Amino acid sequence: MKFTSALATATTAAAAALALGGAPLASADSEVQWLGQPGELVNGGVVQHWTVSHLKPSPDTIPYTPAGTLWEATASDEAVSGDVTPIISNLNARAKNGDTYRVLFGVATEQGVNPATLPQGQKTSGKIYFDVTGEAPDSVFYSSGAEEELLWVQPPPAPPSGTGGSGSTTASPSSTGGASEAPAAAAESPQAAPASEAPAAVQATPSQVPASSGAPLPEGSSGTPLSEGSSGTPLPQDAVPHGPGAPTTTVAVPAPPA
Repeated sequence: MKFTSALATATTAAAAALALGGAPLASADSEVQWLGQPGELVNGGVVQHWTVSHLKPSPDTIPYTPAGTLWEATASDEAVSGDVTPIISNLNARAKNGDTYRVLFGVATEQGVNPATLPQGQKTSGKIYFDVTGEAPDSVFYSSGAEEELLWVQPPPAPPSGTGGSGSTTASPSSTGGASEAPAAAAESPQAAPASEAPAAVQATPSQVPASSGAPLPEGSSGTPLSEGSSGTPLPQDAVPHGPGAPTTTVAVPAPPA
């Protein structure tokens, strides 16, 4: 594979660490961060940033038959100052009960981290693999053998969102504004219109409605007009009007001739 030569160099550089037969526990001097955050290693004028994330069982097929379950993580190394050679074999996975699994640094894969020396400002990224034969790991640490320099642990689970608890900042529809903030259209609805703007026909009372239900009559007219000077059919001279409203004047009737 294309990484075989560089991988052999990294393996030689990590021989002392392998001779210890296991990874050390976290030391007081180790730098701890969440998985996915960079950790800094300083060696004189050489500064590098390692980042490890996505620790999980691996679906990949690699040229290695695991004794347990194949796990993977994504790792990157950046040369911040000076030239840096990534020592991949210094990475280890660990479970809560202390079970520790060395990275499969001797298995070269196309998707793995390139261990070639990085010029200042350059960065390499790829996958690292572990053969997990015991409890599932939940952290990764970097150790040169004498001590543990970097440690990445699983972040705590995110709190559930939208629970409506007392600390929730989710605004309810009722909290977004009072009645004074109602749309102007609601204030202009027909139900809210002043009485003075209602149609005249609606405002009229029964006393204001004309009594006539037919064609209007000419002013002063109460029926068919009479001819000028006429007061009706003349009565006989001896006729005495009867009935209510008749005049009370006594009419003299001449006596018949003897």
